[in-house]
Amino acid sequence: MNFKMGFYKFSTTLPSYELVSSIPKGKNGDKFTENEPNSSDKEYFSFLNWFVGFTDAEGNFLISLDRGYIRFRFKISMHIDNLKALNNIKSKLNVGNVTIEESRNRCSFVVQDFTEIRDVICPIFIQFPLLTSKRLDFHDFYQAVQIKNKKYLSDADKDKIMYLKNGMNSQREIFKNISINSQIKVNSEWFIGFLEGEGTFGIKTGSSMYLQVAQKNTSIECINGIIAFLTTLKSNLPEHSKILPLNVVSSINTKTNVVSLVVSSVDALYYYILPLLDNSKMYTFKEMDFKLWRIALILKIHGYYYLPEGKKLFLDISEVLNKRYSTESIENLDKIIADIFNRYQSLLLIDPPFKIEDNIPHVNNVKKFNMENRSNIPKTIFIYEDGKLVKGSPFNSYSSAHKALGLKSSSNTCNRYIDTNRLYKSKYIFTSYPLSSTKG
Repeated sequence: MNFKMGFYKFSTTLPSYELVSSIPKGKNGDKFTENEPNSSDKEYFSFLNWFVGFTDAEGNFLISLDRGYIRFRFKISMHIDNLKALNNIKSKLNVGNVTIEESRNRCSFVVQDFTEIRDVICPIFIQFPLLTSKRLDFHDFYQAVQIKNKKYLSDADKDKIMYLKNGMNSQREIFKNISINSQIKVNSEWFIGFLEGEGTFGIKTGSSMYLQVAQKNTSIECINGIIAFLTTLKSNLPEHSKILPLNVVSSINTKTNVVSLVVSSVDALYYYILPLLDNSKMYTFKEMDFKLWRIALILKIHGYYYLPEGKKLFLDISEVLNKRYSTESIENLDKIIADIFNRYQSLLLIDPPFKIEDNIPHVNNVKKFNMENRSNIPKTIFIYEDGKLVKGSPFNSYSSAHKALGLKSSSNTCNRYIDTNRLYKSKYIFTSYPLSSTKG
């Protein structure tokens, strides 16, 4: 990925001996070491890596002046549906409080006790460094903590803290050059934490699936680290498989300066991404997004999507994916989701249309299936606009239907939209049968 703009490397300076000595200890009292954590502490070690990734996505380091007192705060704020996740964080770290703002449907994990910030929060991010430009905010936050840790604060000390405060978070204008000793390396726990905050398990109109993570272009080193992490994921494919390696497509929104990284190949999602996700622990409500998305991916890769009942299930998943918040207007969401899981289990009782053990690309399986089932492909296509048949409808082939709409005859539009009850260009509906409201 090439950007024609300047970015700077960053890291924190070395912490003081006193602060390092306060790094959180494992259950047996020993400090963690990244290479050899004690077996009884591995779960907590993994959680801390996850927590740092989640903080890179959702956390904030804040300094404020309150009635002449300088106050420090670490905060993670989320939709109220993630209340359980924030309570889990509080329980595992044994610091802070969880607050609820019902009027805004928000909940927050907040640490504002200075001792807890100094002795727990700061040491975590020193041993497990942040990877995005948020590392700079922690760097300034930590410097201010060290100043505040003095028994007496001079006016110069207070001015220095306020100077640091005024250059943090949204007020940061300069991404200063702080030396970094090694290239950023993303691990699986950090990635899952970051994914739960800045990721999307997505389904596009029709049938396309994708995994996306996004971040400001001020975190270019982290972005490159994520790409390196994803493109080096392993699979269980045989050595000479025809299935292509995972590819990450990057794009930048020039208005927001947000870089999006997307993996959209069904093969890459199934053979490379899914094993990682299946073997990872999630803590937020996004775990349900993953479970629904996972079902949709299985429907695609095994060919169930190309059966009428499988396609209907896939589309029903797409209707509720990423829309399960308690404040959403969709009625009976829990019942709908339970029905999706039940239908999925019933569908698995049918032999899968595709033999993925052949280790051939998904697109080849689709072509093979279509060749073997030509007689089942709709021969008549009805296209409606505002409930009325468009001129020339019904059509006896996809190509003629495409031409009527000014599309290339080889377009995949009919295949994607037919019998999905979804609007194409916000006005056309494709069906293989007359709509009941227009019969007669």
